[in-house]
Amino acid sequence: MKKAISLLFVLMLLPVAGFANSIMPDFADVPNGWVTDRYQPNTFANIGTFQGRDNVLEIGINRAQGISARPGAYQSMFYNTQGMNYALTGGIGSVLSADLWIEESWADASKGTVRSDMWGVMTDGSAVSGYPIIGFTNYGGAARYRVYDGDVAGGWVDLATSVSYDDWTSFAILFTGTSFEFSINGSLVYTDTTIANTIGFSAAIMQAYNFFDPALGSLVANNYEARWSNTPAPTATPEPGTMILMGVGVLGAVFMRRRSQKGN
Repeated sequence: MKKAISLLFVLMLLPVAGFANSIMPDFADVPNGWVTDRYQPNTFANIGTFQGRDNVLEIGINRAQGISARPGAYQSMFYNTQGMNYALTGGIGSVLSADLWIEESWADASKGTVRSDMWGVMTDGSAVSGYPIIGFTNYGGAARYRVYDGDVAGGWVDLATSVSYDDWTSFAILFTGTSFEFSINGSLVYTDTTIANTIGFSAAIMQAYNFFDPALGSLVANNYEARWSNTPAPTATPEPGTMILMGVGVLGAVFMRRRSQKGN
């Protein structure tokens, strides 16, 4: 019986160590709390229901925000990245997560070049210490998922994970205290351990890219929409209450077995 009580105690402690804290802002509230990052896209709005999801965020990219249509101060590639920023706070164990709907047509860049990402903004307590990014693009190569690691040459790291089309893809960025862990559909795909003196998240940014820029070379630039949906925290750890109930169940089973053995 003492062993059963010890097991229950261990089970009750597990959630404290394994529970991830989702800090992603709810897209139901868009655009409240969101501010322009780099340049305002054509649309950044909650469009309601889309592909079985409610409160879907749409980031619309349009020629009207292309490089030649922007005011002179914004006519550089830096402002081709267009989206909005949401200030937040999250330390060790915090995670950003959202799903991107990837259209079948995005598999072929000749039908239109696209890119959309989820960004974390990290802090060391006084300044920005990093930008972990995960997303999708078909620009400059095969359609692919990729992450951004500032300590790798060129920054961008293409992932081998196969792309799913006409479906939602779940992206997540977890801050462990010693690394940024990137996941796709619940599976770890990349770990960045060179995180300077990062102590946590300070913001989330949702972005897409405007390819209406002649300097990008020969490509097909079309208007397009990137649609994102909120997801639960990407953790397989049951809620604390569930764990306690599991422990009680185990304890009960052990107790009944002992009673049965005594009766034989």
